[in-house]
Amino acid sequence: MERIFNAIGLGLVALAFVASLGRVAYLNWNKAAEESTKYTHIRLAHWQLERGIRNAFDEAAREYEKLHPDVRISQIAIPDRVYTNWLTTQLLGGTAPDIVELGFGSSEDRLAKHFLSLTSLANRPNPYNKGTNLENIPLQNTFYDGMMGGFYPGLMEFYGITLTTNTIRMFVNLDLLKEITGSDSIPADYQELISVCEKTRRFAKKFSRPIIPIASSRYNAPYLMNRFFSSQTQKQTKKIGPPGDFPQNAARTVEAFVDNAWSLDSPDVRSGLELMRKIGREMQPGFMQGTRDDALFYFIQKRALMITTGSWDSSNISSLANFRYGIAPIPTPSKNDPEFGPYVLGTISEAATISGMGLGVTASSKHPETAKDFLLFLASKTGDQRFADTSKLLPAVMDTTPSQAAKPFQINEEGYPPGFNLVASSDWADTSRILNNSYFKLFSHGGNVQEFVDTIRPDFLTAYGTDLARMYSARKRASQRFDVKLAADIQLLSCPPPTNSPAERETKTREAKEKVDLVLSSLNGNDRSTYYLREVGEKLQNKLLSSPR
Repeated sequence: MERIFNAIGLGLVALAFVASLGRVAYLNWNKAAEESTKYTHIRLAHWQLERGIRNAFDEAAREYEKLHPDVRISQIAIPDRVYTNWLTTQLLGGTAPDIVELGFGSSEDRLAKHFLSLTSLANRPNPYNKGTNLENIPLQNTFYDGMMGGFYPGLMEFYGITLTTNTIRMFVNLDLLKEITGSDSIPADYQELISVCEKTRRFAKKFSRPIIPIASSRYNAPYLMNRFFSSQTQKQTKKIGPPGDFPQNAARTVEAFVDNAWSLDSPDVRSGLELMRKIGREMQPGFMQGTRDDALFYFIQKRALMITTGSWDSSNISSLANFRYGIAPIPTPSKNDPEFGPYVLGTISEAATISGMGLGVTASSKHPETAKDFLLFLASKTGDQRFADTSKLLPAVMDTTPSQAAKPFQINEEGYPPGFNLVASSDWADTSRILNNSYFKLFSHGGNVQEFVDTIRPDFLTAYGTDLARMYSARKRASQRFDVKLAADIQLLSCPPPTNSPAERETKTREAKEKVDLVLSSLNGNDRSTYYLREVGEKLQNKLLSSPR
């Protein structure tokens, strides 16, 4: 009997191998067949598995193909958990799709090496806006945020064209809310939120129902936790200084820590951590080990009353939920809150939100001009309106109208800027690692704020130093690249490459001038940021050297 089972097992493995081999052969044959046809094939890769977004890309592709019958566009949806590794492999192997969603796996160094600059497009009107009020406006000025979601300061270039604007909201199961509280009124402030959470836990215990107040995961939790924590550091952030660009904001937070303007023992920081703990206790046990899908399943399966996520998940929830649900802003404490109000300035504004879902063109694309043209089609007033209507997301282009489904996600520009978070920048790996490895001290049943702080304190300043040094190194490399880039662009401006076409020569000259102007206008600001990062880093190292071991 054992031999029979072993034989069956080996047979299944062999079958799987043959099937995989056949699929690879088919895909390679299909790709070769595509390339041998009369059509120009453009492949677009992204990690947006939401049904509405995929439908929006399909619809845009079919509309583009009507205008360009010799073009065929296909999309490749890759799960976000493997997207970075997949993209890295594709770029290094020279097999990357023509268009790629930027974010995961697209560092500035990788962008400079494997992607095409879109700066020349950003400075020219979008031809697909012809006949609209945006007809003669440069592309970047047709976006609400000036297309900053696709601009990379360290490279001084636009590498992405963005399509949407995203905000974070709380989704609430209204049917379950009414069953638990007798009302389907969504919590409007922090105290109401805590009251509803308490009623949910009592309801679940009384009727032996597996319901938790808030579904979360290592993906969702930072959105919620950072919003609550930053409500407690608003006043401190106002003292640190006015908002600047990204590296200056991060460095100001670190410098204030080095100068003892705030510490892990500051009352507002302790209040923020206590607020995080209270919210974390309303989530399922072990939520920091859960995935984005885990949290979504809790909510869809009616095992959680609420979930906090981005507007991009709206289409998923809409298609999967068989219950009424409501959408509302995260109810952070007001300045009148009896427990957490003393450190709050007011409602947190979303005015600094930048556009997202940036798409870039790979350097290995065999049809870069067609790929760029499709991006312009997507980013036109009509194209972005169509994409927003189908995806149910907020558009990124000016003078477009959010769909009815997207209105709950509209940016709230009223209020005050958020305060700082313990992680000065979202990509600060060392600081994030220390916090993530210690959160169980904060959220576990027997944990508390003091135990969490005592755990992270020994390595916290060192982690800040490592992350700040990494940021400074990146900025320094960028400044060095600017010098070479500026010299090259000036050379092109004075001695344009030979060409038989006067129109092409004029275009090349104009593009070179635009790049020179862009670099010159930003060079001083970038150098100033670089020197500031160095100064803060030196102060931090001096403090580390003088600190007792």
